[in-house]
Amino acid sequence: MSLTATAAGIALLISLLPLFVLGHRDPKRLRSRRGAVVTTAPLARRPRQVLTLLVLAPGIVLIGSSLWPALLIWLGALIALGWALVLLLGRQA
Repeated sequence: MSLTATAAGIALLISLLPLFVLGHRDPKRLRSRRGAVVTTAPLARRPRQVLTLLVLAPGIVLIGSSLWPALLIWLGALIALGWALVLLLGRQA
C-alpha cells in the first residue's frame, strides 16, 4: 500500500470518530425529533468547537507534510462519509 493511501486512511479514521460524535449530539437534529424521547443532551459550544478542530486536524497535518494527494483523498472521503452519516442519523430521527 502506498504512503498516500495509508496517510489518507489513517487521517480518515482519526476524523470519523469526532465527526460521528458531532452528528450524534447535534442540537438541531435533537430538536427536530418531535415526540421522540431524547436520551442524549446536545453538546455545548466549546466541546463542538474542539471536536470540529479534531475533525480537521488530520487535514492540517497532511498539509504540513506536503501530502497533497492524500489530502484530496481524505477530504473527498470525509465529505462522502459525512453525508452518509447525515443520512443514517436522519433516518433514525
